[in-house]
Amino acid sequence: MRRLAAKPAEPAPVRGDKNMSQDPTIGNDAKTGDGAPPDGLDDLAVTHDHLLGKTVSVMQPKSGFRVGTDAVLLAAAVGVNRGRILDMGAGVGGISLCLARRLDAVQITAIEIDPVMAALAQRNVAANGFDDRLRILRDDIAKMPPVLAGSFDHVVSNPPYHYATGTRPRDKRRALAHIGEGLALGDWVKSAIWAAKPRGRISFICRADRADELIHLFTMAGASEILQFPLWPRPMVPAGRVIIQVRKAVSGPGAILPGLIMHNDDGSFTEAASRIMNGEGLYMVHPARRV
Repeated sequence: MRRLAAKPAEPAPVRGDKNMSQDPTIGNDAKTGDGAPPDGLDDLAVTHDHLLGKTVSVMQPKSGFRVGTDAVLLAAAVGVNRGRILDMGAGVGGISLCLARRLDAVQITAIEIDPVMAALAQRNVAANGFDDRLRILRDDIAKMPPVLAGSFDHVVSNPPYHYATGTRPRDKRRALAHIGEGLALGDWVKSAIWAAKPRGRISFICRADRADELIHLFTMAGASEILQFPLWPRPMVPAGRVIIQVRKAVSGPGAILPGLIMHNDDGSFTEAASRIMNGEGLYMVHPARRV
């Protein structure tokens, strides 16, 4: 067994990886291989990795978009252990798997349009023993089944948040995760609002330079009580990511929360970040609400 060493995280570039750093949260079990998954999915080369202190196993493509800190951090932003959660654009299931491990009383639905990623997500659900609480749907987030409308207590998403005018990655799945295909950020907001219950919560993680745009989109869609949770790569540098959490059909002021510094100057995780990476939750509580 070996773990990938944590690497110092730089401020998120305009045209960079979708994660805050290069997979620092993932432990690789040395079965990393060029063989295909048991399903024979396109003869896809995969790795077998771990999250949350090796309590969650993840099979994922060896190249292209890979699960990293964004997934762990967004899952940690959900603090209520009850009800139904929707994960939009689930990929291989990183966010949903972390949610299922942390919160044992929730039911999770994960939507993924890419058939290969959805199949890998289903394999990951079975491998982690979450079949009874986590289901994978291969579908378009803009065309979800009508039965899902207004039915979720919390909707989460790590949407394609790079600008469409940026350089498009050559890997098609990485491009889909970073920039998307035919959908704008506003479409993801619209779908989240559509799926959430009235007064339900919605949490997105995005690049810090698009936070104002995302907040505007949620406000125009009728969501409020907006919480901003900045994520700083290191002390005294600009935030690279922001978690935005809103409530549907609720009117009220928002708040900027203290946020989290991810790494020390030597590249190691801060003590607070280490706890999150090992399964603790983030303090995403509106100051006007009781804990």
